[in-house]
Amino acid sequence: MTEFATFGCEACCAEDALVAREHHYSYSGVRIEKMIQDDSHFIVSVKRCELCSQAFVSVFTEYVDWAASNDAQYRTVLPVTDAEAADLMEGRLTPHQAGALGRGRRYLQSDWPSDADDPTVYWSGGVFEVREGY
Repeated sequence: MTEFATFGCEACCAEDALVAREHHYSYSGVRIEKMIQDDSHFIVSVKRCELCSQAFVSVFTEYVDWAASNDAQYRTVLPVTDAEAADLMEGRLTPHQAGALGRGRRYLQSDWPSDADDPTVYWSGGVFEVREGY
């Protein structure tokens, strides 16, 4: 993915998306620096890699499946600069504006639709829409 700007280290931005996700979810991998939005179906936080100090914005969206009770869940983890992280934490940049930061960058995506047994985890890139769940 050489067309994207380079961020992070071999752990938090590993070429293999599953390896990167494992680091992000590990106890000592990536920690929450500040919770920006914390609703039951929409969670946005700024996180930082414990190894290289790379900042990330993490966006979690869940959609309630009223029929089968198997809620769809989506998570996007986008590397951001320290200035962008500060703008998010200080409210100068809203969670809904964070998707525009994806231009020219790759981000870790986890999609778990209600009809899937497991999530699909992959690297994607470019601007993305930030939507609140329900």
